[in-house]
Amino acid sequence: MKIGAHLWTGEGLIKTIEYCDFLKCDCFQIFLSNPRSWKRKKRDKEEIKNFKQEIKKRENKPIVVHMPYILNIAEDNKKLIKKIINFINEEIEESEKIGAEFYVIHPGFHKGNGEKKGIKNVIDLLKSLSKSNIKILVENTSGQGTSLGYKFEHFSTIFEKIDKNLGICFDTAHAFQSGHNLLEFKKVKKDIEKFIDLSYIKLIHANDSKTDCGSRIDRHEHIGKGKIGIKGFEEIIKDEYFGNLPFIIETPKLSLKEDKENIEILRRIGEKYGKI
Repeated sequence: MKIGAHLWTGEGLIKTIEYCDFLKCDCFQIFLSNPRSWKRKKRDKEEIKNFKQEIKKRENKPIVVHMPYILNIAEDNKKLIKKIINFINEEIEESEKIGAEFYVIHPGFHKGNGEKKGIKNVIDLLKSLSKSNIKILVENTSGQGTSLGYKFEHFSTIFEKIDKNLGICFDTAHAFQSGHNLLEFKKVKKDIEKFIDLSYIKLIHANDSKTDCGSRIDRHEHIGKGKIGIKGFEEIIKDEYFGNLPFIIETPKLSLKEDKENIEILRRIGEKYGKI
């Protein structure tokens, strides 16, 4: 079991490694650019080279890049679709350069076009992306608004139509919020397996939930302080498959102190069940 956090990159990639060292992360996730902007600033070769050298010393794996929130891959507007494809291709290219293994995307919003049409748009866009060594992980969602990916049927449909290098990022808060009670994890696991093979799931976003099971309201909370609670995370971590995946927190934070506390809680659970 590896544990890490989503880290800030505003002060550059080397500063991100300092955060990683402070938190004692085994792995970590970053945005390559402002997650709420279309603007991208290309990094110079020297920064990327130094970053890769430092990572090699520490053996932090996996490095995960998260797609900006502003992109909607279920978009129906052809001009926007082209812009999104170009943007993601550029990000994946840079992800390869920095040595990332996974690129996490949200399946987007159908915006009133219906789930069937929205899923078709997602499939079409994913098929249009350039081939890459990076594995794209589609993240499950809470089902808030018109978001797709809150049903595992959605993933089944996507994977049936695409032969690209795809997987799933399993967000604990989103799963809970979409109606999967993680306190009954054996049942949740069986529900998942009705639609997809567990081997598709490559990464855990470990977040507690401020909102109730089935609320379809996406609000993250600190580990053990939300509706999932310590018991829910114990159920996940002691599982023979899920408990051996990388866990990355995206819990609320004003400073790195909160990340450190959340990571330590997960590490204690991992030690309790022999995963660390």
